[in-house]
Amino acid sequence: MITRRRISAIAIAAVCAAVPLTTFSASAAQAGAAGFGPTKCSYLTNGDLCATGISGSPAGYDAAYAKHSGSTITVRFRLMCINGFQKDDNGAFSISAGQRRSFVFSVGNQGSCRVRMSDLTNGGYFYSPYVVIP
Repeated sequence: MITRRRISAIAIAAVCAAVPLTTFSASAAQAGAAGFGPTKCSYLTNGDLCATGISGSPAGYDAAYAKHSGSTITVRFRLMCINGFQKDDNGAFSISAGQRRSFVFSVGNQGSCRVRMSDLTNGGYFYSPYVVIP
């Protein structure tokens, strides 16, 4: 019995020594309070347009575009929900290949929503799949 306890104590000490200590800032602790639903993306020719539902305080939806190739363009995001709710981001922005831009719509739970990205440079609209807040 004493031998098993010593072996267990040695094993625990070895695991603790192998795992580095981690510190958390207040913002990381607060971020842990939020819940993120699955991220759903539309895979476009030059990048990925994604949406994610975010629970917690404040609840809302994250819109993101990761541009993989092509020339710099100017775009805008709009949140569009099945219940009729719509909201635009804070203004047009440029994005180049290799960049990722995102915007969080802190609008509470609006049910099933998707992101529309307007390409102001070339014209046209692109849509993410619908997401919900977990």
